[in-house]
Amino acid sequence: MADMNMRKTIYFLVLSFTLIAVQGYCLSGPTLLMDSKADTSEFVGGIGPLVKYKRVSAPSDFGGDMTVWGIRAFGGKLNDPEIGFIYSSGSLSGTSLKFKLDMAGLTLEDSFREDSRVKWRASFGVGQYSLQSRASGLVMNKGSFAFLEPMLVGVLPMSRHIVLEFGVGYTFAGATGVRVEGLAINAELLMGKF
Repeated sequence: MADMNMRKTIYFLVLSFTLIAVQGYCLSGPTLLMDSKADTSEFVGGIGPLVKYKRVSAPSDFGGDMTVWGIRAFGGKLNDPEIGFIYSSGSLSGTSLKFKLDMAGLTLEDSFREDSRVKWRASFGVGQYSLQSRASGLVMNKGSFAFLEPMLVGVLPMSRHIVLEFGVGYTFAGATGVRVEGLAINAELLMGKF
């Protein structure tokens, strides 16, 4: 019992130190264009991979946590909202069923003027899903849907041309027969001009 408490304490201390170090780096790290040239209208943009956490559920008591991989690109003028494209795909396998999810759409985002390292983003588009048997390949349920995903995003600059973005939001989806709406947590590694 004491050993278990000691492990929890060590995990908590390591996590706390990591969060404090990341926060300190965010505040003192590389300067973004928004910080140094906020009065210009330079073009900014980026492209890179993303990973997202989703929770899905389907008929036959099938569901769970799913990792979704994808790509995002965006661009626009520094002081204007930026427009982008997002695509993500993932699958969740059970003992007898497999769920596949694809989503693609457009993004609109802008930073809060008080802090260039905190942004809002709205993604909207269409998605497609299928639930099939792993043994026979028989498709039990499939369809398409529209989605809207508002998100609050934190920016962690690694350099002037590489940033990490972490977002938390909620997916509103019109899927029937399955549930893909809910909490969305994602991380992106973007390369470009920031």
